[in-house]
Formats: sequence, structure tokens, C-alpha cells
Amino acid sequence: MAPTFNPRERAARLISVITDGWRGEVVTPLIPRDPAEPLRSALLNERSERLNELRTLDFRVYDTVRIEEPGPSDTYRIIDRFKSSFDPQLAL
Repeated sequence: MAPTFNPRERAARLISVITDGWRGEVVTPLIPRDPAEPLRSALLNERSERLNELRTLDFRVYDTVRIEEPGPSDTYRIIDRFKSSFDPQLAL
């Protein structure tokens, strides 16, 4: 039996969050341009959920970059850079 393809589960595995505790990046790779592609919708929804979780934890996105992917596939990636809303200078 062939494994079933679930775009939502695949999207959750593809998106990565990298942080040092104060700042970091959410990397959403391989987003298809075709709006009918189920993986596109799943990736964008997963990205939105991750960014909402960061806001809940008092982080804010300060930069979003869209990078065009060269090659035969028509895809792009989004990198959202975030940092803590906590200002260590005010804690002193």
C-alpha cells in the first residue's frame, strides 16, 4: 500500500523555526506558485500558525523576505525574522 499524501503533515515537517531564545527565523521553503496546489495552502497556513504562536510567546516579526527559487520548479521561500519583544535594557 502506498503512503497517503497529507499536505498538512508535510508542511509541518518542511517549515523550520530556528531560535537562540531572543531572536530567530521561520523558514517556509518550496512554496508552489500555483494557487490550486494543496501544499501551497498547507504551507501558508502552517506558517501563519507558527507566527501566531510566536506572537503569543511575545515575539514580533521584524523582517519578511521572499526568495525566488531558481530551477525547473516554480517555487519560492519565505523567511520571517523575529525577535523577543522584551527589552533587556529596560530590565536593568
